[in-house]
Amino acid sequence: MTRLAVALATTAALGLCAFAPAPGDLSVLLKPSAMDQATGKGSLDVTLRIPAADAPAGAEVLRLPIVIANTDTIATTLTGLTARDDDGPVPLTVKDDPAAIEYSRHWIAGRAVKGALEVRYRAPVDDTPPARGSGPPYSLRTEGGGVSGVGNTFILLPEGPKARPVTLAWDIAALPQGSSAMSSFGEGEVHLPAGPADRLHRALYMAGPMHREPAAVKQTGFSAAWLGEPPFDPRPLMVWAGKLHGWMSGFFKDPAEPPYRVILRYNPINAGGGAALTNSFLLTWGETARDPEHLKGTLAHEMIHTWTATGLGGAWYGEGIAVHYQALLPWRAGMISSGDFLDDINATARRYYTNALNDTPDREVGPRFWEDTRIRTLPYDRGALYFAVLDGKIRRASGGRKTLDDLIVAMVQRKQAGKPMDEAAWLSLLDGALGPEGRKVHADMLAGKLMLPESGDFGPCFTRATAKFRRFDLGFEPKSLVGDIKTIRGLDPNSEAAKAGLKNGDVVTYSVAMDSVQGDQTRLLTLKVTRDGKTFPLTYLPRGETVDAYQWVRKPGVPDKGCVY
Repeated sequence: MTRLAVALATTAALGLCAFAPAPGDLSVLLKPSAMDQATGKGSLDVTLRIPAADAPAGAEVLRLPIVIANTDTIATTLTGLTARDDDGPVPLTVKDDPAAIEYSRHWIAGRAVKGALEVRYRAPVDDTPPARGSGPPYSLRTEGGGVSGVGNTFILLPEGPKARPVTLAWDIAALPQGSSAMSSFGEGEVHLPAGPADRLHRALYMAGPMHREPAAVKQTGFSAAWLGEPPFDPRPLMVWAGKLHGWMSGFFKDPAEPPYRVILRYNPINAGGGAALTNSFLLTWGETARDPEHLKGTLAHEMIHTWTATGLGGAWYGEGIAVHYQALLPWRAGMISSGDFLDDINATARRYYTNALNDTPDREVGPRFWEDTRIRTLPYDRGALYFAVLDGKIRRASGGRKTLDDLIVAMVQRKQAGKPMDEAAWLSLLDGALGPEGRKVHADMLAGKLMLPESGDFGPCFTRATAKFRRFDLGFEPKSLVGDIKTIRGLDPNSEAAKAGLKNGDVVTYSVAMDSVQGDQTRLLTLKVTRDGKTFPLTYLPRGETVDAYQWVRKPGVPDKGCVY
């Protein structure tokens, strides 16, 4: 692919006419500026053409979240917004939803819109660490002279559910020599059949002098891309991930290995985490995630979502099953050791059984998801142990003839057949495997009751034990860390935070993921504290009381070849 992902360089007017999409297509043209690596800033010009956009005066015609998953978008910082239809300029005003965990801005037409609506604006690219703190790595950022970001932070969409075909194109003339462009949908210019406009928000976009693995990228199968130079060579990790992706495709009985892209980039806040997107995953590294071996679990977890994403209301299914399988499938594939598998299940168990809020009902998880890391991790940890409990029960009830795998593959096959993958479908499969007992376990999980696998539920090599650990405890009200300005309140005077010198009213910032801090018994937390006009670091171990927690230990005398179940 040349520096111009589409042939635009000879066109004086860089509007949608330059790449001439089909008249009925919703078309998107992305034109990044040269990126300033010293300041970590740049811009991305976006041009949209919305066909048949007819609407009366006062109608909402465009939308973009202001905050999504605790992440700010460019809704309030974009510049140069203009709109034109067949009759000329269309004045726009804005209306914002009431502020909430997630809320949107809507653009309202000042007169009736006739025919196609062309919209142009400039999105800022800024590497400044997000003021809100921990959240998915969606925002536009620059690395290695290029740019990347997820559509839900910078692509305005037409209001309404109308299905439209899409043309996506790039003008990357301002980027360095040797640059190319890609998205979750494919390389360079792509054309998508009719579908919801929201799919543009569930995709990642990247342009610049990318590194690729494999070097010759195909439209199907696995590929990886990154900008700049991480402190490790990503290629061996991506070769490993590509091999595992092919193995998983066979496990989930996928008739053809689907396209899957991994995009690697730096994350100043939640390093080591990422975001699952359409046929792709955004994986991040940073100061606390520089070991590629420690990124394997994240890669495995997110690839599982390719097959197991469902329409179930809660995250307990999608995230729980991904945690359940994130080490189990690589272990079965011979790509990690039994010790690695044991470490993974114990990390999940340790975080869950020491969680002071592990009895929170599932119905409360969504509304409280971003206010407390102990709530946020429950769909992952409790969900994974729920599936381990079910697996053990199914194996015992069937005399080993059936396992949880059979139910999960059946759900995947429903998805492939276009059938609903909802809770009713899941409960029907549970009925067939366990009868009323399956529904009871499910109801208990949703109610927040403890999920405790039997001693041998992780295979013949491991047995259940207990060990003592300290609970995660920030020492103050967790909601203090929500929002742009984080002010400490509800400080426990007997906490480690108070002993370290933190005070109510302190304004703080931090640059680590609380989810990972919660899971690491020895991890220190450093807050940058502003008090009385002075800013200084404050470091402490965010731990409270010591409690017993279930763990699994290796049985002596059982060889590795007899471990995998």
